[in-house]
Amino acid sequence: MRGILTATVDPRPLAAARIIIGLVAVGFSFEWGRILLRVSSGNFLALPVIGDWASIPSPLVAALFAVSLGASLAMVLGLANRFPALLVAVIAGVVLLVDEQTYSNHLVLLMMMAMWLSLSGAHEAWSLSRSPKSARVPYWPAFLVKVQITSLYAWTAVAKVNEQYLSGEVMGTYLHDWVPISSELLPLAAVLSILAEAFLAVALWIPQLRKSAYVVGAGLHVGIVVLLESPAPLVGFGALMLAGYFIFAYGKPDAPSTAASSHASALTTRG
Repeated sequence: MRGILTATVDPRPLAAARIIIGLVAVGFSFEWGRILLRVSSGNFLALPVIGDWASIPSPLVAALFAVSLGASLAMVLGLANRFPALLVAVIAGVVLLVDEQTYSNHLVLLMMMAMWLSLSGAHEAWSLSRSPKSARVPYWPAFLVKVQITSLYAWTAVAKVNEQYLSGEVMGTYLHDWVPISSELLPLAAVLSILAEAFLAVALWIPQLRKSAYVVGAGLHVGIVVLLESPAPLVGFGALMLAGYFIFAYGKPDAPSTAASSHASALTTRG
């Protein structure tokens, strides 16, 4: 644990993740903004999570959307250091608490990923900010992103081990009609999808298996978008997972001893 806290990493993989997550946040802002505008109009059903938040006025929804959009774009451009990522995370949390209809696993994932990036040095590379850039940044936020990605794969694999999913019924419901998978093969396809996610949860951490994991992960997420009906929200989900792949691929941390000596050298130079 001490090694994770003292190690450092190149900020560029985090910056790539920052750009991708910022773009996803733009798309998600339009998604939840549309829902909240309908709720605030009073002409549609409201399902408040807390108290009287069902009466949130339309101007407040518009303001929240505008701030979210601005923060998302600032995140893409690397403006205002870590603040835009933090703002994206906070707004996503607020939106999730306003109305139950805004809830999605993808918005929760966006909130968590933006939070971890707000704690990182993702703004230290590929940024329009004029502040001096760091050669290395703390590794532990990148580690949390990795844990987020692989724990999600692990949890979804475990959650799918049930009779309904293993029968192929769930997958068959959402597949396009043109997909050439017979009903007899659907249970096998369901099992393979579970094995793929379980493999990714482990293989992304193992250097010898990581390239295979990238191929399996790409096949899984492209397959989801191409083969399933109404895959639009899953495009953003796939992009969020891709952001984590960049960190797995290029975010190799220093050895703890190297990071500690570099830090000590920097302190000595400043002194």
